[in-house]
Amino acid sequence: MQGGRCGAGCASLFVMERAHLPSQPPTTLSSASVGEIFAQHGYRMTRPRTAVLHAVLKRSRPFTAEQIVTELRHTDPGLGRATVYRTLEILASVDVLTRLLQPGGHPAYVVGLPGHRHHLVCSGCGTTVAFTSCPIDDLVHDLSRDTEFAIHGHLLEVFGVCPTCQETP
Repeated sequence: MQGGRCGAGCASLFVMERAHLPSQPPTTLSSASVGEIFAQHGYRMTRPRTAVLHAVLKRSRPFTAEQIVTELRHTDPGLGRATVYRTLEILASVDVLTRLLQPGGHPAYVVGLPGHRHHLVCSGCGTTVAFTSCPIDDLVHDLSRDTEFAIHGHLLEVFGVCPTCQETP
């Protein structure tokens, strides 16, 4: 994951999106707050990066790089595919986006507040719930001890069917 370990006091659950809620961005991140995060990591917030960021912050479900490319092709035709991919990678590296695998193994991104988190993903509609409770810590410790690996991170994605999709015939 994004590095850190999640301790016992880390049991918050963040609902990233629910099909029955209004289509709102899933976090309180703003362009200004992401600009500050960029500056802290030595990145400039250029006009093309800002365009990608605005497209990303509107998303309330997991999205692919190609979805952002397609959207921006209509609103900013001069913006290149490589710029979109690079900007998404920067956003992931500064922990504004999390890379996850959708059902079927397709890579996607989800917006979230920086910090250690895992995801529950609905295999029906793509609803994503981020959670910070970390059940992997003991396993990581045991693996490190048993294999002598210097483990520096992990990912956890749990797939299931959300209540709304369970109700759909």
